[in-house]
Amino acid sequence: MTEAAVRVIGCGNRDAGDDGAGLAALPEVRRLLHEQPGVEIVEAGTPTRLLDLLQEGRPAVVVDAVRSRGAYRPGEIVRVDDLRDGIPEGLRSALSSHGLGVAETVGVAAAMRPLGRVAFVGVEARDVAAGSPLSPPVRAALPRLAAAAAELAGALAEVTLP
Repeated sequence: MTEAAVRVIGCGNRDAGDDGAGLAALPEVRRLLHEQPGVEIVEAGTPTRLLDLLQEGRPAVVVDAVRSRGAYRPGEIVRVDDLRDGIPEGLRSALSSHGLGVAETVGVAAAMRPLGRVAFVGVEARDVAAGSPLSPPVRAALPRLAAAAAELAGALAEVTLP
């Protein structure tokens, strides 16, 4: 079996409401990409695990919840097609629903080693309280979140596969 060219990496915490959206979207991503060669779907609950996965230098699509503090409405999809050149100014504080998030992790990974193309797709969270379920707007957005992640992964796989 050959190594996958592209990874879809779901991030978050299932026990913290909408923070688990990146992980909750993975079954639908898996269904949408079931015949796509060269794509691996991985859970990375923590920034440390995400850092490890990014250090391998493969192109990746990171899926997570975001907290933009008003820039987006709960359930709205946020997409950045290429993070190698950094986070767009208006999204720097948004690409995570927790303290050390995607933006910081990608920055650390890039400082340690050149990265493959890293794309991001997220959903604006409403409630990330411990023990809470996914909020209705985030639950309703999961199919769109998964579709955006699958689209990015498919495009990256077409570009990177021989």
